[in-house]
Amino acid sequence: MPGLLCILLTAGSGLSQVQPGFFGMHVNKLSSMPVPVPIGSMRLWDTATNWFQLCPTSDYSQCDWRHLDDWLAAAKSNGISEVLYTFGKTPEWISSEPRGDCWQARPGVCYPPRDMTADGGGTDDAFRRFVEAIVEHNRHLNQVTYAKIRFWGIWNEPTAKFFWRGTTAQLVRMAKDAQEIIKKADAAALILTPEPAANSRNNAFTSAGEWLDDYLAKGGGKYADVIAFHIYANNNGGHPVPEDVVKIIESVKAQLARHPEVIGKPLWVTEGSWGQTEQANWHRDDEESAFLIRYYVLIAAKNIERMYWYGWDVPTGTLSANGKALQVANALREVHKWLTGRTVTNCRSTSHVWSCDLEASGYQGRIVWDEEYEKTTLYDANPFSTYRSATGEQKSIDQKTHLLMLGNSPVLLEGLR
Repeated sequence: MPGLLCILLTAGSGLSQVQPGFFGMHVNKLSSMPVPVPIGSMRLWDTATNWFQLCPTSDYSQCDWRHLDDWLAAAKSNGISEVLYTFGKTPEWISSEPRGDCWQARPGVCYPPRDMTADGGGTDDAFRRFVEAIVEHNRHLNQVTYAKIRFWGIWNEPTAKFFWRGTTAQLVRMAKDAQEIIKKADAAALILTPEPAANSRNNAFTSAGEWLDDYLAKGGGKYADVIAFHIYANNNGGHPVPEDVVKIIESVKAQLARHPEVIGKPLWVTEGSWGQTEQANWHRDDEESAFLIRYYVLIAAKNIERMYWYGWDVPTGTLSANGKALQVANALREVHKWLTGRTVTNCRSTSHVWSCDLEASGYQGRIVWDEEYEKTTLYDANPFSTYRSATGEQKSIDQKTHLLMLGNSPVLLEGLR
């Protein structure tokens, strides 16, 4: 970042307090439940609950809901009441290319149903009947035992050919049909846009915003309560850079501003992390913790309502190993304490040093860090008297100099003099 630069993020009347529901999670193995970190909501993806797995034949009376129910029961026992279900992966019996290449995924699952034309015409009967079946099943589950699916994503990562090789017009049609069915059963349910991805590794900073622009231009905004997308601030020739989330979110917002019908609708990041852990090039365990806190703070500063980390128990952004929480999981617990019930404002960068103010009734704090790896800098912490590290440890700031040595790991300044 150029020196003495630019306030990148500013406070505004639209900023709101971070709620517990902001902290969403992906868990891919039932054996990993319960998860020992605060989770406000869970997203079902890579959980063997896709369309082709739940209803593998055209006889929807024979759909097998047992695995879905196991997930919903596990979520409930973990204190999670609201679940996000994202549609995806077309069954072989209705795929327009049942043997078509979907890269490492099952053949045919990335192709649209064959009862729709490229322009979104046709009956869309197969998808409609699946939506009806899963919504009806969800509606009759006992809420004492099972979490309920409250949020419905129309399709996973249409920007990736191994997830979707159909047209945008087909997804608009599917969103229209899904909205009609879901809202009839549960007027309070929220319908998400399809969830495109952006990432740093391939310099694909603008891909999510550009895809959403096209989707909304084709009329998709009428069928969405929430604008959803994915952010992977992953390795781009060195280390993962969490500050890349700013570029990605600004790109999305710039495209959304072209579509008045969605202005003011909440934005959710429904998947994201530093990407593949083995590609992250971490030198020390605390670099993962530093990334996670900065990532969450900057996403909250951009007034994103929910963020679903990917994931707890997978090689992508993993927070656990061999069934045990890693050190980075403690950083998630800590940033949950820092942010919940507070508003993140006035994020700015000056000569590689970032600062973000935290505000709540009767409270003021500031989160600061040096974005550079393996470097430190002196920071004037006046008028604060104490600081908390990513581990939660509290220490005093020198009351004579007010100077604090900053590194890559954020600290929370507190205790106004």
